Amino acid sequence: MSDQAQDHAIGRRKSDNEELDDAPESAHVKRTAQESFEPEAFVLRRSMPWANAGQAGFMFSAFGCSVAAFEAQLKRMVGAEDGIVDGLFQFTRPLTGSYFWCPPLKDGKLDLRAIGL
Repeated sequence: MSDQAQDHAIGRRKSDNEELDDAPESAHVKRTAQESFEPEAFVLRRSMPWANAGQAGFMFSAFGCSVAAFEAQLKRMVGAEDGIVDGLFQFTRPLTGSYFWCPPLKDGKLDLRAIGL
């Protein structure tokens, strides 16, 4: 991809990481802008590239108080709402995924009331 195509797929310039004012609707930063959801879809996101002798990839983790925010972002990324697919999918493909639940603590002990215990 050309530098401009890469910038438009992400919605930021590689050269200085500035968000593009004229990014297309398919730009990743527009598809996943947490404040653009109703209700807002805030999650803490972290990622890490990885590589071995023959493969390379990107591990992504999102942390939130429920899976709803992450689900909303994923639905928008695949174009489920409006048919606009996230620009990341021009050059990436998810291979696997998982959800994990970490129960809250109350008074230093696991609080399992959310699952009826």
